Order: sequence, then C-alpha cells, then structure tokens
Amino acid sequence: MAAKSLAMSFNFNTKISVIAEDMLELRLHVSHINKSKFYWHLAEHLLNSQNDIEVIASEEVISIRSKVIPMDINKIESALSSFEFSLISQIDHKLEIPICYEDVFASDLKEISKQLNLSTQEITDIHSSATYEVKAIGFTPGFSYLGDLDEKIAVPRLSKPRLSTAVGSVAIANDRTGIYCLGGPGGWPIIGATPINLFNPDDTGSVTLIPGTKVTFKKISMEEFIMMQSRN
Repeated sequence: MAAKSLAMSFNFNTKISVIAEDMLELRLHVSHINKSKFYWHLAEHLLNSQNDIEVIASEEVISIRSKVIPMDINKIESALSSFEFSLISQIDHKLEIPICYEDVFASDLKEISKQLNLSTQEITDIHSSATYEVKAIGFTPGFSYLGDLDEKIAVPRLSKPRLSTAVGSVAIANDRTGIYCLGGPGGWPIIGATPINLFNPDDTGSVTLIPGTKVTFKKISMEEFIMMQSRN
C-alpha cells in the first residue's frame, strides 16, 4: 500500500520545466520519504537507464542535460515511470565519523569562538552532539552538505574563500556543516578534520556519504587521528 501511494504521489505531482533544447529541471512532490535521498536515487536510476544524459541532484531539483539535441522528454518520462519507489524506504545509511578539533586542524575555530562569544569547547560539544543528514553532494566531488546545524553555532561563509583546503577538513556555514573529502578551494570556516577517507575519485563506487545518510561525529584526540589516518 505504501509503495502504491508513493507512485500516485509521483504521478500527480511532477513538474518538468524545459530550460533549453538540451536541458530540463524536474521537481517532484513526494510524501512519506526523504526528498534529498529520493532525488539522489532517482538521479542514479536515470543515469543507469540512459547513456545520453547528465543528471545532477540537489535538495530541491534534479537537473537533466541531454547530450543529444533536441532532448527526448518521452524517454525521460519513461525512465521515471520505471523507477522502483518502494526500494528507497528500505535504504537506511548511518555513519559515525571521527573528528579531531585540535588547533592544527581547526584554523577558524578560535575566530568563531570570538564571533559567537562561546568557548571552543562549547562549539565542539554542540557540533558533535547532533545527528545530521546528508542533504546534497556538491560543489566539488564528494563534498557533503549536512544539516541542520544548531543555530547557536551558525556563522557565515568566509568573506574571502581559501584557494586550498586540507583533505578531510570539517567546516560549518549558516545551517550546514560539511566535509571537504578531496580538499581544494573552499569558503567555509574550518573547525576540525576527520582522518577517514570518505571519497576516492578513482573508484566510482566509493562514495560513502550519499543524500539521506544519517551522520554523527565522534570526538577523537590527535593521537587517535594519527593512528586512524595511518590505517587508510
């Protein structure tokens, strides 16, 4: 019965917006299921069903770009109708991620402490006490947007983004916390780092964090960080 209601919700609440000859946006109003997780698995299904499109899933929309012009919307609709909605509810990803908040990894923690008038201990206690959900993956490969961050420690993005960020850096901005799995440029204040390798660009099946994953952070010492990192 649950699977049937999901299918009906999908059939009657689908909005396809044609952006250009080779691009469209897809919005679906679904109930009884996590939207970010739903979009992620639907995007994966679309990619597996067709080899002439590119698909990007965000929190609110799926963007589809065709490698062939004009885009065949009928093929998109056919692929959507074959998606197994009932399977998503059976997926339950949970992950505890170790994080070290020592100064060497937390380049912005002291400044955040001044901004918020909270001790660094209070900030890290708040950050590590919550259960987050992966809302989306972007803006660099593997980067995860986790929410919702406690408003007590919400801070804006840096006024001047960094050109380079260490692999495994954990950062916060507004109502999100995120992990720089590959390093690279970044504009979020950094408060710690994880020694765990969460993404391997050479292995398409190595994505550990996907939308819908429930994440908790466990505080570890510098010694534990070094030991765990050596095992990767």
